[in-house]
Amino acid sequence: MLALTIAGFDNSGGAGVLADIKTFHRLGVYGVAVVTALAIQNSQRVYEVFPVSANKVEKQLKVLLEDFEIKGVKTGMLTNGEIVEVVYRNLKNLDAPLVIDPVLKSKSGKDLLDAEGVSKLKEKLIKLAYLITPNVPEAEALCGERIENLEDVKRCAKLIHLLGAKNVLIKGGHLRGERATDVLFDGKEFFFFESKKVGRSPRGTGCVFSSAILSYLIKGESLVDAVKKAKDFITEAIKNSQKLGKGYPLMIF
Repeated sequence: MLALTIAGFDNSGGAGVLADIKTFHRLGVYGVAVVTALAIQNSQRVYEVFPVSANKVEKQLKVLLEDFEIKGVKTGMLTNGEIVEVVYRNLKNLDAPLVIDPVLKSKSGKDLLDAEGVSKLKEKLIKLAYLITPNVPEAEALCGERIENLEDVKRCAKLIHLLGAKNVLIKGGHLRGERATDVLFDGKEFFFFESKKVGRSPRGTGCVFSSAILSYLIKGESLVDAVKKAKDFITEAIKNSQKLGKGYPLMIF
């Protein structure tokens, strides 16, 4: 079982390809990676992002796809429109589930995908997605509407589904209240996954959650079961997070 992550390199290890590979390994899936950018960061914030050229991203993709039987792909930070285009071009004929974590900003507020990239994500790449996993701010950017409550989440999920994603999972951690409710829409039905908010806010939760979902899908779980098990996994990882630096805690799993 082999999974591919296409994302940025976080040198503090809390997010990006390092977090994805750790998640794959923890769940019994072998991971390979295409690095889209070098993010200079620590536990406090992202200082600078240096994109890898689209040409080098494509070369990374091609050598992996021609050699390995990829069972599933997860995308994270794609940085710019050129890279989104390259990813779309190289994955459009791949017969494997694609999970898109639409990383738009860092937890500290740094832009991680430019305007052209957001447009190409909406126009092209999202159409390849078996599942897209935005948080509330990302979902608002994709659907163009404000989200205040679960009814707003459901309406936005329908709008994102119309962009072409087969399934939409909007994570509810940013909504007010003591419970975090994630909403899955498969084009027909809504499914709700609820947990008590832990009270910690580590970096990389979106990376780990989407990678865990992909891992369970590769291992043969249904989408609903994969999301449920991944939700349990990420909740436990957040509970076990530790403040190893001066900023956000880092997940231990």
